[in-house]
Amino acid sequence: MQSQIESEHLALRTNIISVDRPDSSQVEHLVDLHVYIIPKNIWKNRQNLAENETMEQAISAGFVHVPQNLTIHELRQIIFKICGQDDQFPKDFIYLRSVGRCLTKVKPQQETDLRVKNYRPPMTFAPEIYILEGHHDDESSTPTNTKAYIFRESPIHRSLMTPSQLTTNRQQSWVRPNAVPSLQSSTATYRSLVHSSERKNSTNLNGPAISSYSKELAKLREEQERLRLRQIELARQRREIELEQQRREKELREKQENLSREQRQKEEKEAAIRIQGAYRNYRNRRKLKEKQLRQISNFVNYRGLWSPEPDERRIPSSIEQRNAYSTPLERYRKWRNEHQWSASSSVKSENINMKKSDADQSFGFSSFRHAANELERLQKEARELTRRKAEEEHVEELNAHDVVKLSDHLQELKTKRTALEAARETIIRQMQQLHAQIAVRRKEERDLWKQRYLIEKKKTAALEERGRMTLNEQSDINTEIEQAKIRLNNSTKLRQQAENECHLLREELQQIRTNMNNLENQPLSKQPSPVQQKQQTIPISLDITLQY
Repeated sequence: MQSQIESEHLALRTNIISVDRPDSSQVEHLVDLHVYIIPKNIWKNRQNLAENETMEQAISAGFVHVPQNLTIHELRQIIFKICGQDDQFPKDFIYLRSVGRCLTKVKPQQETDLRVKNYRPPMTFAPEIYILEGHHDDESSTPTNTKAYIFRESPIHRSLMTPSQLTTNRQQSWVRPNAVPSLQSSTATYRSLVHSSERKNSTNLNGPAISSYSKELAKLREEQERLRLRQIELARQRREIELEQQRREKELREKQENLSREQRQKEEKEAAIRIQGAYRNYRNRRKLKEKQLRQISNFVNYRGLWSPEPDERRIPSSIEQRNAYSTPLERYRKWRNEHQWSASSSVKSENINMKKSDADQSFGFSSFRHAANELERLQKEARELTRRKAEEEHVEELNAHDVVKLSDHLQELKTKRTALEAARETIIRQMQQLHAQIAVRRKEERDLWKQRYLIEKKKTAALEERGRMTLNEQSDINTEIEQAKIRLNNSTKLRQQAENECHLLREELQQIRTNMNNLENQPLSKQPSPVQQKQQTIPISLDITLQY
């Protein structure tokens, strides 16, 4: 009975479409594959593709439990067998595959080459397969109503979204009634599928089977929650990397701005130095021109002629400072030539007029009229000269105004330069003091280490003497040890020689004793001869000398 319930439970698991993925730990040769449906309205018929962003709008059709070496052509029959019970599921579909940034259609000849393992990690990010309603021969088939399925975001693109976007999309997926069916309708659909499968199998699940199935569902929910948290963590790490890149770009921009600011300050300093040099040259030229003007005015006063320039000092503008004095000099030379000629001609005419007046004194009325005409002509020239002088003064005032502005600006630059020079001198003075302090410290440290070196050197002399004496003593001891070794070897050899000789003597003595015993035991029948008696009376002497 228990085995029958388990077989029915397995049949129910393989025949029911459910949003919760079955547990694959009990069946090792089967793997889980999540089926998604791409809506037909977001498919680009002209380009014959869809971008990867459309995976967010994919509709989940549940999980299938198939071998990983199964071809997708054979998988089509299994999907039809499992998912074809619902009227909302497409009657014919085309497999899709992610290539680069787009989803493309899988050709019919490729369905026999591609297998389920090509849609699972590590080939893909998640065990998912996407399908599109339609047929390879008829691309313009009318899409069916697929809104009855629950929207389920792809884990790939859910990982690319921030937590706020995930929350917003999740709220929108539960709020939109047109795009997503209610929870009650999905529950009713699931219950209807369960009842239909029960009717087909004509079996009922008992209490232990239901409890084990609920445990498996709880495990699947925990696995899905773990995957969701992992995807959120990956998204957070990606945002941290982006923030780090933005911070580095900001630091790089700030560094470039600081470099440009320093370059600009350097250029301003160089410009101020050039302006100061130009101002010095301008002041020298002005002094030279004033000197020339004084010489000209003295010459004019000495000659008694009218000076075209006032005696007061004039400051030309910075723009016309090159031509400020060259133009008056040219006008003066021209005026001097004209007036010298007019003065000489007037002197000559006065002499002639005096002669004529002397000759024509009788004609008083005509001379009076001539004098009046001459006076009127002189007054007109005086007015013209006054007008020209006023115009020149006005122009000089305008030029002086510009020069005053420039002089004020140069005075400000001079003040700044003075302040900078003072600061520079202060800094140089401080650096000199620091250098002197460092030099004094170095000298003190050098003297201290020198004294320590001398003290240690004095100690080292005594230690070296003791070491030398120790080495001599060690050499003497080594010599004595060598001599003792030689004597010990000699004594050892002599002792061995003596032991050998003693051993030989003991053997001879033992032989003699043996012979004596034998002689004593013999009968006294035979009398010993006198020679034998004499030989027997010869004493035995042993000469043993040991030399050490």
